Amino acid sequence: MSPYKNEIEKLADQTLLDNKEICKVVGCSIKTVFKYAGSYADRCKAKAKKSEDDFEIQRTVLLPDIHYPHIDNKVLDSVNQFLFDYDPHEIVYMGDQLTLDCISFWNKKRPLLKEGQRLKKDYEAFNNNILKIHENITAPDTRRVFIIGNHENRVQTYIEENPEVEGLIGVDENLKLTERGYKVIGFNGTHRVGKLYVIHGRYWNMYHSKRTVDEFQGNVVYAHVHNPQMFTKISPVDSKDYHMATCLPCLCNIRPDYKRDAPNHWVNGFGIVEHLPATGYFNLYTIIIVDGCFMYNGIYYGKDL
Repeated sequence: MSPYKNEIEKLADQTLLDNKEICKVVGCSIKTVFKYAGSYADRCKAKAKKSEDDFEIQRTVLLPDIHYPHIDNKVLDSVNQFLFDYDPHEIVYMGDQLTLDCISFWNKKRPLLKEGQRLKKDYEAFNNNILKIHENITAPDTRRVFIIGNHENRVQTYIEENPEVEGLIGVDENLKLTERGYKVIGFNGTHRVGKLYVIHGRYWNMYHSKRTVDEFQGNVVYAHVHNPQMFTKISPVDSKDYHMATCLPCLCNIRPDYKRDAPNHWVNGFGIVEHLPATGYFNLYTIIIVDGCFMYNGIYYGKDL
C-alpha cells in the first residue's frame, strides 16, 4: 500500500483542494492522487450533494465564566452589543455561568457569607438577566449549548449530601434548558465545533494550557482559570500533526468582593470561532475586554468615548 494513501484520502475528503494541490501538499505524483482520490470533478459533485450548511462558515461565540451574580455590567453590555451585531449561528456557555455561593461547600460553615442568598433567586435572576436577553437579541434558530462547570456542579454535590432534594434544585430543571432547546453538556463533558473541542477546563496550574493539550491530544479551548494562555504541541515525527490548547479569559467581575482586593491575574474577554463544517477547519479568536471595551472587525464595542 502506498505511504501516501491515508493522507491523500484525508485531504480529498476534508478539504476543497484539487488534485494538483494535493500533489504539492503530499509530495507525490498526480497519478497517485487520482488512484486514491478519484477525479476532482467527481469529488465536487459528491460534496455538492451535502447540505449547503456544510459550505457556509459557521459563527460560534464562546462565553466563559460569567459567574452570576458576580458580574461587571459594562462587560456584559458590550458583549450583548456584539451578539446583536454578529448574529452567531451558535452560542456556547462554557461553564461557571452561575457561582451558586449559597450551596458552596466553602461557605458551609460561614453563614454570614450566605446571608440573604437563595438558590431560586440566583436561577431566576440569571435567566432574566443573561439567558432571556441573549435569546431576545439573537435569532430564534441560534444553537445554544450549556456546559456544566465546577460551580454548577455544586448542585450535584449538594444533592449527594441531601438526596431528599433530588429532582428539585437541578440547573436544567430550574432553567428549563433542555425544554428550551439548549444542548446541555454534563460536568467534564465536551462539545465539538469542527475540529475544535470546547470544555469548561480541568487544570489551574501555572502552565495549564500545556497540561491540557498533553492530556487531550487535540485542539481544545477552555475557560475555568480566568486568564488567557495558549500552548501548541507538534509531533516529533510529523510536523503536520499539531494541536493547540487555548484558555479564554472570563466574563465575570475580575475584582469581586469575596477576593477582598487581593491581586489576581484575571482578565475579561470571550472567544469567537468561525469554522467550515465541510472540512472542520476553524479559526479561534480571543477577544480581550478592557474596562468594558473591545474592538472586532473594525467596530468598537463598549461605553461611549
